[in-house]
Amino acid sequence: MNNLKGLLLLVGVALLVFFITRAVYEPEQKTEQVTSTVLLERIRPVLKLVTVEGDFNEVFSYSNAEASIDWLKYFTPFQKKAMLRVKARVSVGYDLEGMDLNVDERTKTITLRGMSAPQVLSMEHDVDYYDMEAGTFNPFTAQDLTKMEATAKNMIRAKIPESGLFSTAAERKQEMITVIRVLVESSGWTFVDASSETTPVKG
Repeated sequence: MNNLKGLLLLVGVALLVFFITRAVYEPEQKTEQVTSTVLLERIRPVLKLVTVEGDFNEVFSYSNAEASIDWLKYFTPFQKKAMLRVKARVSVGYDLEGMDLNVDERTKTITLRGMSAPQVLSMEHDVDYYDMEAGTFNPFTAQDLTKMEATAKNMIRAKIPESGLFSTAAERKQEMITVIRVLVESSGWTFVDASSETTPVKG
């Protein structure tokens, strides 16, 4: 009988040690909370015509040296540099909010006025960082990454005028106007294109 009590006591102690040990070594449960607040302030209609898109793929280099004493800037621990590649897709076209189609039923004439010059309607871009070397006393900061991304985006934007996108957009506009002219004149009306009189191509 004593042996049975001893055996039960030993099993009870073993189970107690097992549960206590499991509780101690059990991985800590992570508590993660994500809060998102989206405020929609205004909805407004947008009438834009994308006539051409261009893809850009550029590689830029960035370097910076910071030290309280100028001659220290020539040493690697005070320098940082990076290479970044920017892929961008630029949409060029027309803002049609100012466009006016005047219909004169008496003379059966439709006059097109007020089309803006071609402009950049949107630019989507991705930045890949590689070959980043930070100095011991000059690490990369969030402000550095923001500055590099803004600089790369501005450099892409500066290349748009010489890319030919604006002139191609203007050609697409003329093709669209030709289609409109054919549709109007095939109905026995007269089409007048006055849109190009005051709309030089931007860029």
